[in-house]
Amino acid sequence: MGYIHLCQPDGSKSCAACCGLYNYAENSREALQKRLRYRSGLFKEVREGNITLKQYRQGLRHREDSRRIYKTIYSCEFVGFLDPSEQKAGCMLHPMQNNGDDLREISFYGKDLCEGHFCPSYSKLVSNEARIVIDVIDDWYLYGIIITDIDFVKTFFKIVQDRLGESLRPETIKGSPVLRDILLRYFKLKESWPFRDSTRPRFGKYYFIGEDYDIGRIDYANIGVDPSPYDAIFLSLSSFFKTKRDLDEATIILDGIIDEFCNEYRRSYCADY
Repeated sequence: MGYIHLCQPDGSKSCAACCGLYNYAENSREALQKRLRYRSGLFKEVREGNITLKQYRQGLRHREDSRRIYKTIYSCEFVGFLDPSEQKAGCMLHPMQNNGDDLREISFYGKDLCEGHFCPSYSKLVSNEARIVIDVIDDWYLYGIIITDIDFVKTFFKIVQDRLGESLRPETIKGSPVLRDILLRYFKLKESWPFRDSTRPRFGKYYFIGEDYDIGRIDYANIGVDPSPYDAIFLSLSSFFKTKRDLDEATIILDGIIDEFCNEYRRSYCADY
């Protein structure tokens, strides 16, 4: 992928997944928004000299629920909102947030690791995939859980590109409100999926037990069917199907989105030329 800054792609969103933002046991939009809002207000007191960094940390220990899904992954206490409109989540220790002073050395991972880390999406997503996600989502919470789920993004794009017989053009999608709306509905399945496995701690296709993790599997044989062509997507959505009827309903949802997207893309592409 040509260089696109996935962490802070523009002024309307950002991603702080590598800082452990989604690793909290309570990681709903509402829970994380409340957490980041409190941190931002408290860190403002640090910048203004009203409290020390030690007092900031103490304040979080008394206030926050520190339970994590996967204990091995650290969740940094210095992730907060970077703007008054609460559109961008990120590092409050970064020099751009502190008049050029780089405070990242006090973080758990330290300045060098924070500065040099790039998530797998930087190397796994091709430029048109990354560009389309950036153009479609203007929402810090949804952007973070989508841009880091490589299977969820790439599987959808592969299916529609195979059906269309060509690579998707970001400019075609950016120029079509209808296409952007269809894709956004697909991305929002991450928050509204009705067949999510709630029996164990999961994040996408991974489930966690203490210090161990593994990839969840869908037991198609148990419900008497062959594996679905949407298996990678279903796993990314943390799916659990009790019956064949559940699987059929889930398939209908994806079929509808994919059919609608491909039909509209053909119309939009023809209109461009």
